[in-house]
Amino acid sequence: MGEKTANISVRIPDEYRKRLQLQADRKGISFNAHILRVLEIHLMNSGFGPTSLTSASSRLFQIRCEPYLDNVDETTWAFFIDEPKYEKERAYYLIGIGRTVLRDWKVKDKATVSKEIGLALLGFYNRRGMEIDRLIFNQYPGPDNDGRRVLQVAEVPETIEEFLDLLMTEKWTDKYVDQSEKSQDIRRGRPESALYR
Repeated sequence: MGEKTANISVRIPDEYRKRLQLQADRKGISFNAHILRVLEIHLMNSGFGPTSLTSASSRLFQIRCEPYLDNVDETTWAFFIDEPKYEKERAYYLIGIGRTVLRDWKVKDKATVSKEIGLALLGFYNRRGMEIDRLIFNQYPGPDNDGRRVLQVAEVPETIEEFLDLLMTEKWTDKYVDQSEKSQDIRRGRPESALYR
């Protein structure tokens, strides 16, 4: 952990301390690590933590992003969908923008724009009532590509501003997205019993 830390003293009722210690022991982590995780989840819920979304069914998801592909055809990011409540990665999507779209939008910083568009799309699907760990993209054939989505010129307006406006007002339609009854990790083989461990 390369982050700067500070030592602080917090006074909490003994009853809370005991509960938190029991939870930490059950998870096999230190008391301090457990307190930090509880705080991180609270910050995500209140909009001050890492990128997160609360679904229509009140599930909290944390989104982690990493650059995936930047070549002549597309610029794509990997989006990891974690459910902090269970400390599990629930889904993994590759969301990108095709080169013609980037050219038409006159994008200079392809990586940043692709990341922000990916996050905007996940927010759009979430506002439409879709559980973001259950998305299926049918743009490319095959079960290994059900998490891959690349925006192409025929499906977006001429400017990035127009596209973001359509997403915010929920006036855009994505013909390549659907929702499964199960989260992606369960579809790909994680037993449901492992979710609660």
